[in-house]
Amino acid sequence: MPEDAAAEIARLQRRALRERAARREAEALLEVRSRELYEANVALTRLAGSLEAQVEARTRELEAAVARANEAARAKSNFLATMSHELRTPMIGVLGAAQLLLGTPLTPEQQAHAATIGASGDLLLSLINDILDLSKIEAGHLELESRPFDPRASLASIDSLLRGSAVGRGIYFLVQVDDAVPERLVGDDMRLRQVLLNLASNAVKFTSRGGVVVRLTAGPPDEEGRVPVELTVKDTGIGIPGDRLEAVFDPFAQADASTSREYGGTGLGLSICRRIAKLMQGSLELQSTPGVGSQFLLRWRASPAAAAASPTLSCAAGTSSVPADAPSGAPALRILLAEDNEINREIACALLERLGLQPDVAEDGQSALDKVRAGSYDLVLMDVRMPRMDGLESTRHIRSLALARQPHVVALTANAYEEDRQECLAAGMDDFLAKPYRLDDLALLLDKVRRQREPRLA
Repeated sequence: MPEDAAAEIARLQRRALRERAARREAEALLEVRSRELYEANVALTRLAGSLEAQVEARTRELEAAVARANEAARAKSNFLATMSHELRTPMIGVLGAAQLLLGTPLTPEQQAHAATIGASGDLLLSLINDILDLSKIEAGHLELESRPFDPRASLASIDSLLRGSAVGRGIYFLVQVDDAVPERLVGDDMRLRQVLLNLASNAVKFTSRGGVVVRLTAGPPDEEGRVPVELTVKDTGIGIPGDRLEAVFDPFAQADASTSREYGGTGLGLSICRRIAKLMQGSLELQSTPGVGSQFLLRWRASPAAAAASPTLSCAAGTSSVPADAPSGAPALRILLAEDNEINREIACALLERLGLQPDVAEDGQSALDKVRAGSYDLVLMDVRMPRMDGLESTRHIRSLALARQPHVVALTANAYEEDRQECLAAGMDDFLAKPYRLDDLALLLDKVRRQREPRLA
């Protein structure tokens, strides 16, 4: 064989050997990689199964945690409702008896003692309301109403409540409402009054010279028709240091530890006011200089409402009294009082008698239903929580009766939250009066019922 041919064959043989070796090496590497990939796939499958099991377990844990949280929220709501009822119920006896006592012939010393009982009861009720409101806000269960109200009447009610205290402290108390403020706004009148009363009463309490000015202003409407509203409460009181301006809005906080000793209070009011302002989609700001005074500014946007043809009556505590006497020659209201608590029943009857009325009495919802079926009443004052049949069920049965004229049914309840009011209205009740109520509250309610039932009672 020629040498060049032999050399070529040898080169090709070496090449073939190298290729076979490379192929065997590649096959071995492929086998290793395939085995690694298989093992990785097996591991991933096992890991995926494990992760799925962990996710399922975690999901079950989260669902259980959410269920526990919801149950805790329901328990808290039920607790707050129970506490509201149980704390307010004895206050009816305290405040009602004090008010009745003040209406009897007393010596100056007895008069002072009775007034002290009433004032202390008011403070205790205010504290109860603050604690329950704060708990409800923190639980996210406080919702604001949206209904037309008269802002000038709101400020007038605060003026009537605090002017006497201001005069007693030797300071002035001025309430100003600009002409630009609409006659009626849409919002939560009760919560607005709560904020205003807290700010204004604090201003009076911390002012010993000069006075307090409460001013309500409004700007031009925006594209949505809402007007910017500003409520300013300015005093010439003791003032607050700059490093404590935000701290006063914290729950249970006050500007100084000595404040509670000298002026009283728990420090809850301003925290609640700011949170209500946020629920109004507004803001509450504070400016203050020690020794000069403080200014609180509440800003929010409100929609104007159509002006009312006649003043809207309210049963909110603290409004001015409206005579309950029927017009001359008009028949008196026939009233049924459904109340299972003996003390509350005696207080309610005494207050009604003070207004010149003699109510019939039912001790539970079933008795109230029987009396309405047998008689003819203009007004049923219906307690909500009663044995045998509660006030809601009794009202629903009353509304199903074929009566010549249905009575006006008003809920009397120590459960004073908005959902309680809505539940009462949904059951067919016409109105809602939160316990503890006062003589003025009943007078306003009776006048409202009498007007609505005209001309029969006119």
